[in-house]
Amino acid sequence: MPLTTVLLADLPRMLEDMVSSVLEPHPDVRVVRGAAHDRDLIRAAAACGARVVVVTRRDPADLEEVDPHLAQAAAVSIVAIAADGAWACLYRLRPDVTRLEDLSTAKVLAALASATPIGRE
Repeated sequence: MPLTTVLLADLPRMLEDMVSSVLEPHPDVRVVRGAAHDRDLIRAAAACGARVVVVTRRDPADLEEVDPHLAQAAAVSIVAIAADGAWACLYRLRPDVTRLEDLSTAKVLAALASATPIGRE
């Protein structure tokens, strides 16, 4: 199974310790702790190679509160055309919010596995 890097960003210390203690024993998960209050989660994730970022927010369902760049990007599609006009790629960010009621170890690991893009490790 490919290694999934998980960034724990701006969590309160006790919650960061709890989440880390659940994830660190699993050999297919690498935990990066302490991205101190970086509101640009995309940049913070890229800097450490994370495919998953765990944060705390007052309203976890509010995409703007999670990261303003994600909320802005969700409204934009991009078509990138090759310079010779022969082909192009369409890029779309369409948020798929899934509420996780059960935060058991098994459910958290399943959520991490589903969050990792196939073929992008």
